[in-house]
Amino acid sequence: MDREAVYRLQKAVTAAQQAARQSRLDSCDTGDIDEAVEAINQELARPVPNKNTLTLYLNSVARSLNALPAGRAVSEEIDHALKASGLPSTWHQ
Repeated sequence: MDREAVYRLQKAVTAAQQAARQSRLDSCDTGDIDEAVEAINQELARPVPNKNTLTLYLNSVARSLNALPAGRAVSEEIDHALKASGLPSTWHQ
């Protein structure tokens, strides 16, 4: 995975974490998103990130945020970052 792909994914993850904190999610849902973001960031820090792990967690975060008005744009940002990185986007299914 090239540096640009990692950057796009990191940017989308940061936006997701901000949206989760600013939304009206309960603390349990926000905690779940924070845990997923932590796993994503750990994976992105690896020399060779596991694409399956990234796909799983990113799609999960996008699916969780899509139900919120403020989260829809972030879900689309995650979608774009996934596709531009060559990863499957399945959160909208």
